[in-house]
Order: sequence, then structure tokens, then C-alpha cells
Amino acid sequence: MFIDRLLSNSVIPRALLIAAVSLTVSPTASLADGLNALIDGGKPALDIRYRYEAVDQAGRVKDADANTMRIRAGFETGRINLGGLEGIGGAFDVEWIEHIGGQAFNDTINGKTTYPVVADPDDFAVNQLYLSAVDTIPGTKVKIGRQRMIWDNARFIGNVGFRQNEQTFDAARLDITALTDWDLGYLYIDEVHRIFGRDSSTGRLELKGHGIRAQFRGFKPVTITPFALLLDYDRSSQAASSTASYGSLINAKIKLNDDVTATFAGALARQEDHGNNTGDYHVWYYNAEPGLNYGPWRFSVGIEQLDGNGTQAFGTPLATLHKFNGVTDQFLNTPTGGLRDLYGKAKTTLPAIGGIKGIKLFGAYHRFSDDDGSVDYGEEWNVGLAKAFPSRYGPITLSLQYADYEADAFASDIDKLWLTVSFKLKPK
Repeated sequence: MFIDRLLSNSVIPRALLIAAVSLTVSPTASLADGLNALIDGGKPALDIRYRYEAVDQAGRVKDADANTMRIRAGFETGRINLGGLEGIGGAFDVEWIEHIGGQAFNDTINGKTTYPVVADPDDFAVNQLYLSAVDTIPGTKVKIGRQRMIWDNARFIGNVGFRQNEQTFDAARLDITALTDWDLGYLYIDEVHRIFGRDSSTGRLELKGHGIRAQFRGFKPVTITPFALLLDYDRSSQAASSTASYGSLINAKIKLNDDVTATFAGALARQEDHGNNTGDYHVWYYNAEPGLNYGPWRFSVGIEQLDGNGTQAFGTPLATLHKFNGVTDQFLNTPTGGLRDLYGKAKTTLPAIGGIKGIKLFGAYHRFSDDDGSVDYGEEWNVGLAKAFPSRYGPITLSLQYADYEADAFASDIDKLWLTVSFKLKPK
């Protein structure tokens, strides 16, 4: 009964549970042999992360001080032969997020609105639970159930890995890698489990989503990735997010000499109303980011634009939004006037300091405006350090990051500081 209640949010995980039980008693293999193969060929998963996040936001009575811990634990099985089908397996993991000490922050569901938002509410939930078939048909992978999904740079589909509660999807996914120079994929999304947790009214998105993605590597050193993403949300309150997006990403890397490599990342997409969206519109998105790698240094500058028409704007609600348009998260929803982000980024690995090697330094600057540049929204700069310390069981990573957003005509001034300590098991 506990499992049924835990998985009652979606039909896919329940069907997955039934299928898993059925497979273990397949007449083509004994229960003992099947369980031994699944366990002996599998590997455990453990991911622990502590974070301190401090937020000073203009207009809020109090500053936020959030101490949170996330423990993610699970198991990925080995592969077995079932009824003549090879490569059958699965995986699961659960997440436990808990604040430490006093809750001096607005976690989006605790009602503490005098504090700034730190979107890490307490939760305990099944994060992933899926069956998969790898090379059952040569050059294919099928995955059905609750799963992590990241499309390319995560601009359209991502797992929001920065937050303590990961975004996962109840979905069916097919990937084909058997073709020369081509990867092909299709996915169907039934439900999205968002970072806000099970107790939030916005913690789940119910929809009928279809995604088609291809990647072509035949024009070396250029990679082209066309895609289509059709999202039709079930709830009338979310109908305005029902959209169809069609576009392509492009990436290139050219080695100029032994020390210097030129890079380019770009994208172009068109978005229009779809499904039960009552609007009638289309808007555009584009991104261009040339870069240069010199020794340990990585530099890039770019422009990213999401158009708006004053009523609707280009949106990517399933993305890892924290990765784009500044880390203070002022533009998780695109303003109706659109968004233009002019930015520069740099990162490097520092020389040894006090005998400590491998310290990474990174930072970025953003200048934001509406899509025609006539209204200045504000600017952000951020800087951070990170260092991974190897251990017998996996790396322990320590990171420190600070960001400052200065508002002109959008949102309010805000400063954020993060201190993060994480451990991720690396089974041998």
C-alpha cells in the first residue's frame, strides 16, 4: 500500500512496477538466476549534498539563510536476457531533502514570504524508477518510467541539477545510435516532477508531450541538432504554456594550434501556440556564443534572445533554467517584452595554491534588456571557486559562489551566496 500511495501520482510508474514483477518471474529464467544477474551486474548510487544559501533581496524584510541537505540513494541493475530479449534492466533512486536548523527562508510552500525564496523545500520521494532495454535491438536504447532527462545543453529539457530536488519525468524514450553520423530520438512525456516537491501546487505538470531530436555529425567539425518539442498541458491554468517549438542547435570546435581552440555554440527556434492554448502567435529564439580555449583558460561571449510580443513570450519551462540568463534566477519566466541577454564567461584551473592543485575558477557577466534593447532590465555578475578532492569511494567537491544582480527596470536588487559540499559514490 505504501508503494501504491507513493507512486499514485502517475500511471507510468505503477505500470512499471507491475512490469518489473512480471519480468522477474519470466519462464525463460529462474527467479534466483534473474535476481543474481540483476544484482551482481548492478551498481549502487549515492549522492549527498549539503548547501548553505544566503540571499539579500531589496524589498524583503529579512535576509534568507538556508541550510539544506539532500541525500539521493538507489541502485542500477545489471542486464539480463528475458524471453530471448537481451539487455533488459532498470534503476531506481529516492531523494530526501531536509532543512537543518531554523527555516529562515521561503522554500515556496512554508508561507515565510518575508524572506527571499530559496526553492529547496523538504521532501521525500521516488526520484527515478524505470525499466530500460540497451542494445536489445542493436544500436537502440529504450527507457520507460520516471527518469532524468537532459537534451543537449538543457535549454529545452533538463533536470535542474543545481537545486536539491531534481526535476524528473514520467516518460518513454527511444534513442537510436545505429546510423553512421546520426543519432535519432523520440520521447513521450506524461508528467513532470518539478523541484518544488510533492506538497506544492506547482510541483507537478501533467501533459501530453512529444519530442523528436536528431543529431548529425557528418559535417565535421560541426554538429547539427534539429528538434521538435510539442507540449500540451492538461490543466486549464497551464494552457498558456502549451506550445510547439521547432529549431536546431549547432556546435563546432576547431583546433587552431597546439594551444588554441576556437568554439561556437548556437541555436535558432520558432515557438507557437499548440494544443489547448487559446492564443494565436509565434515568437523566435536565438543564441550565438563564440569562444576561445587557450591553455587552461576558456573564454566566450554571447547573445541569447527570447522574443516577446507584449502578451506572450518564448518560454522553456522544462529547461534547466538556472543555467541560463544569470544564476540569481531573475528570468525563470520570460518577460512579455522578451529578453535579450548579452554575456561573457570565463573559467580556468588555477596553479597550485599552498600545494592544493585543481582549484577551478569561473565567472560571468550579463546585461539584460527587452528583445529590441530599448528597456534595460538590469545586470548581473557572478564568480565562483570549486575543488574536487578524491577519496576511496568517490569525489568530495567543495564550491563557493557569489552573484549580484543590480536591477534597472526589472525585478529588484539581489545578492546570493552559495557554499556547497557534495559527495558522489563512484562504484568500482
